[in-house]
Amino acid sequence: MAFTHQLVYTTQKLPVLFIVHPALKNVMVRPHWHEDVELNFTLSDTIDDFTIENQHFQTAPGRILLVNSEQVHSVRSTQPNADGQEPAALTLVFPLKFLRDCYPSVEQIWFDVNHPDQFSLPQRAAYQRLQSLLRQIMTQFNHEQNELTILKIRTLLMLIVTILVEDFSHPKVFALPLNQEKQTRLTTITTYLKAHAQEPLKVADIAASVHLSPEYLIRFFKSNLGTTPYQYLAYIRCQKAQVQLRQSEDNLTEIAMRTGFGSLRSMNRAFEKFTHTTAKNWRAQNRASQ
Repeated sequence: MAFTHQLVYTTQKLPVLFIVHPALKNVMVRPHWHEDVELNFTLSDTIDDFTIENQHFQTAPGRILLVNSEQVHSVRSTQPNADGQEPAALTLVFPLKFLRDCYPSVEQIWFDVNHPDQFSLPQRAAYQRLQSLLRQIMTQFNHEQNELTILKIRTLLMLIVTILVEDFSHPKVFALPLNQEKQTRLTTITTYLKAHAQEPLKVADIAASVHLSPEYLIRFFKSNLGTTPYQYLAYIRCQKAQVQLRQSEDNLTEIAMRTGFGSLRSMNRAFEKFTHTTAKNWRAQNRASQ
């Protein structure tokens, strides 16, 4: 069974993607994967079912869950008393490039902070330090976002990475993909989509870039990434639009045209699908958090 490959982006100010999740009555994140390392910290309430590679976790405030590179994960939770106001969870997505810069051997290890009942005494102490650092990051979000705040957050991030490597890492057993040719072809296709996302691409254009028929391209993409080329392209455009919505004062239609959507209606459909809100609301929420 193929699962969705999720794209991850960062801001110019910070090397890590931060997502503060509000407390919602119903949450469902479908199974997906990405090459980056994801750290999740529950702030309030609980998460009913956080699944990582078929392991099921229920969280409470203070619980940390880590998703290693390329692990399939999903979330399902129902909180009948949630009002959407209180932060429920913090997600930090560490791009693989950032982790390589911090620790060049990172691709030779994997992390496990998901089983506190199996921790040694030093690991329990390290886990508490991680919890403290994550709470400090949340505190910094409530301050004015100036150069000093950014420096403090960067320092906290480096401490988190250090603890993960020093206290919660294990050697990784390497294995090549089952089909190297497919992986190479997928990389070629996705690289082309990222480079040409602002253009009015057709399936025939994408197929021609890798010398495939449009029909075969659609089947190949769906069977290996669990989505269609157009859905993947819409996700890329949505990420590019988010950067411009946060960083510019341009109106929504201009941003929609510039990022390849062709219309504000098309951009809003993508935002509703991938962020569960409109582009206008997304901009207001993320401007307010800066």
